Amino acid sequence: MKDQAHSFTFDLSEYLPFQMSVISAQMFTNVIEDAGLQMPEWRIMMALPSNQPCSSHDLCILTAMDAARVSRAQRRLEDLDMISVIRDKADRRRLVVRLSEKGAVELSRLKSAAQAAESKMLDALGPEDRAQLKTAIGCLFERL
Repeated sequence: MKDQAHSFTFDLSEYLPFQMSVISAQMFTNVIEDAGLQMPEWRIMMALPSNQPCSSHDLCILTAMDAARVSRAQRRLEDLDMISVIRDKADRRRLVVRLSEKGAVELSRLKSAAQAAESKMLDALGPEDRAQLKTAIGCLFERL
């Protein structure tokens, strides 16, 4: 039985999706911890500027999150005064989401922090490797 278990070993540290997840989590932790945000809230903040006003349903699509997660993140962002959420006058079932003034200021800081973290991460690669990585990740992302 022991030999059979050995043949099924799986080195998680060599598994590419795991490596990508750890890199991503570490990078985002460094970017968002100063703002006191969590990943779902960060995604909403980053999606809003070029898509606002938008509905909660739109945010689900834009952030690749389910409705429950978007709803919780929206409530927290509203409590932090980062966004405003109002009922659509034409369709009372629809919630319209916009960045608040405080949210716009925080978004500027978050964008700068995200760009700096990305640059720091990519500094370990030469220009050719960087371009290949962006292409490969882009292809994988499109296949999702």
